[in-house]
Amino acid sequence: MQHTEIDFPYGSSFLKARIPTRNIVAILTTEDVKGLENERQAITESLCHPIGVPPLRDCVDKSSRVIVIVTDNTRACPDDRLLPPILSELEEKVPRQNITIMVALGLHPPMDWAALVRKLGENIVANYNVVNHDVNQTVNIGTTSRGTPVDINRQVVEADFRISTGFIEPHLFAGFSGGRKSIAPGVFSVRSAYHNHSYQMVEHPNSRPGVLKGNPIHEDMVEQARMTHLNFIVNVLLNERKEITHVVAGDVVQAHEKGCEIERRIAGREIEHKVDITITTNSGAPLDLDLYQSVKGMDNAAAITRDGGIIIIASSCRTGIGPEAFRELHTSFSSPKEILQKIKRDGPMGVQWQNQILGRTQLRNDIYLVSDLADNVVKTMMIDPVRTIEEGIERAFKVLGKDAEIAVIPEGPLVFPILKS
Repeated sequence: MQHTEIDFPYGSSFLKARIPTRNIVAILTTEDVKGLENERQAITESLCHPIGVPPLRDCVDKSSRVIVIVTDNTRACPDDRLLPPILSELEEKVPRQNITIMVALGLHPPMDWAALVRKLGENIVANYNVVNHDVNQTVNIGTTSRGTPVDINRQVVEADFRISTGFIEPHLFAGFSGGRKSIAPGVFSVRSAYHNHSYQMVEHPNSRPGVLKGNPIHEDMVEQARMTHLNFIVNVLLNERKEITHVVAGDVVQAHEKGCEIERRIAGREIEHKVDITITTNSGAPLDLDLYQSVKGMDNAAAITRDGGIIIIASSCRTGIGPEAFRELHTSFSSPKEILQKIKRDGPMGVQWQNQILGRTQLRNDIYLVSDLADNVVKTMMIDPVRTIEEGIERAFKVLGKDAEIAVIPEGPLVFPILKS
């Protein structure tokens, strides 16, 4: 039997897998775009010629209290390469002591010194005021038209000028990452999260990867970012080698939408029909650090896997399952249907949106996981552990037959599949 050998990102390396060629109906990959020849120059030019707002250095003066909002270690955003040109431009006008760098943790745990150095670079961490967002240090600035309380980090609210970095990729319910997400969920409260990420909002048919228009979660996030007066964004697109391919900067909506349009062309891939088996990843490090984040890759695969089909995902989950609330809710019930009923009936609770999306996928598809997690831990999450992708394929063939059709998404959540039918 002829096989096709494919590299799957896994942690900081790759897993090679041999897949029966005759079963493969589609291999969905992003367009291979070259990295920028001079990243720093391109970033600086975007700051000098932004979209919809004046040049960065014209937006501030020597008395401005500036907050620079950056992504945390669950995002591949190259903040260590973005910050130097941004800070250089700001310091043409603003004294360094007036600049605070805040990590947009959302509800994630704080980053320690070592993690901050890995993310931002030692020079930045040693020489600037770098702080973690604290969900307990927020102030309410109003309510969105959809009823979301807008509780934002006090330091962000009290700043004179707010600029954020970001990485644009498909997002499982916000359409795309980046842009407004630096505010919501980046620096908002648990209360804000429970409304913006509610069962009803997540279940809306437009709360899907690649969709912005009519997406209630996205539109609610934009409203929160506008209310917070996020003045300037610097967002990038990356290729599979983590090189910057595009930089968009300026107005939180205009610049972000331009970046999303580019990403839609690069990452959107059509497939004729749903398949029996989808093999995917969570795109390697840093995105596959835990099972919680790996739901993104599973959800993407579910979009093109038929009811009763099987998803095989390789994700290192090197730090474990993720938030304790995520583990606790999923292990407290014996079926995904019970989990969904509990969230719908008794929410809000924990990090229910991720349990909801995982449970929704598990209603329709079995999931086989290649990871660094212990088998018994994986099983408690109603997921089947396998040692290799090939073992997963063999097990799936025993269930679905040797003629089962396979789709492959090597880069997991970096692609968003589009069903032609």
